[in-house]
Amino acid sequence: MIPGSRPHHCYLCGRWVEHPDTHHCVHGSRRQAADKYGLTVYLCRECHRALHDKGVGDLELRQDAQRYFETQHSRSEWMEIFGKNYL
Repeated sequence: MIPGSRPHHCYLCGRWVEHPDTHHCVHGSRRQAADKYGLTVYLCRECHRALHDKGVGDLELRQDAQRYFETQHSRSEWMEIFGKNYL
């Protein structure tokens, strides 16, 4: 999990949620890499749906994922694994 993501709280809106969804900040063909590096957050169902349906918060989550990754790895490693710079 990305720091700041707390169980039972939506990472985007902060609302308390009994059963939050886990969202991969980098998805598609890079989903397994997101799992490997802990690039996930908890979201409420409403924010998760808005993200997938309308892209609300998607760039913010990708940026947060890259920032977190780069605290432990280099930008070149990010580019090698994820293929796009979001910062």
